[in-house]
Amino acid sequence: MDTSEAVDGATRPASPLLRGILRARRPTGAVVGILVVLGCFLLGQIVSAIAFAMAVVFTGDLSVLSSMRIGLASQVALTCGFIGSVLGLVLWLPLKEVRPFGSVGFLPARNPVRSASLGAGVALLAISVLVLGNVAAKQLVFESSGAGYAIVGALALTLLGFVVQASTEEILTRGYLMQVTWRKWGLTAALVAQAVVFTLLHGLNTGFGPLPLLNLVLISFVLAYWALAEGGLWGVCAFHTVWNWCQGNIYGVEVSGMNLTATLADTRPAEGGSALLNGGAFGIEGGLPTTAVLFCLLVIAVLAYRRRRSGFASAATPS
Repeated sequence: MDTSEAVDGATRPASPLLRGILRARRPTGAVVGILVVLGCFLLGQIVSAIAFAMAVVFTGDLSVLSSMRIGLASQVALTCGFIGSVLGLVLWLPLKEVRPFGSVGFLPARNPVRSASLGAGVALLAISVLVLGNVAAKQLVFESSGAGYAIVGALALTLLGFVVQASTEEILTRGYLMQVTWRKWGLTAALVAQAVVFTLLHGLNTGFGPLPLLNLVLISFVLAYWALAEGGLWGVCAFHTVWNWCQGNIYGVEVSGMNLTATLADTRPAEGGSALLNGGAFGIEGGLPTTAVLFCLLVIAVLAYRRRRSGFASAATPS
């Protein structure tokens, strides 16, 4: 292990993102921290199941019980599960660790608007290149959903839903989990832990296989190094939000195997298209073009982190 990255807070952390755990009066150990993260996600699943069942009852749409086709009401209901997950951590941090919730990656805020704008812009560009590139290569068929102006309100609502979903996953994995595992086991273990947990969260989705697995691992490391380079979670929360929202509700492609119905466009695999390129049932996240894009983003994120690491260490040195 690289002891320069600190194992117990005795040496300087390599990124302000990791310093949040040093604000805890009663910091949680790595093993218990992993269990806390898993417990928060389990709590979210319970809340989500209840909200999902209520959505089915109120809408009478039973088709979602046998497929991954998610209507607007069910999409909003699933958001409730992520609210439950993040509330679990909201309670844990002040009651057990005695530190503010913002210390997981939001405080002190360093140019949050610029960081979030960069994250959203990169995600929009990346998804647009992947979708339109597949359309140009005749791997995807792109059509209007025919919803017209009536879809505007639904799109705004689903954007808020993805803000909650994406931010919750970032807070629990790239934020809290990386902090508690870094403190005891070092940075390498923290990077691996967040990638394993994030990948497992999507492992049961429709269309999951070797290539989606690889891409999930890649995006885990992209977002981890991005957060380390930024020193916070603003950028990765925005990136993750727009990445999912543009796929599912704007372009209408599957989001990690989930087929959303409240969409601006209707994009589907072309007859005779290759799942290696368009991702098949998992969506474009399961295709080789996404692998290439994520690899490029990973290189950029790692280089950005290495460039800023010495500056972070200098800033943390007492004068």
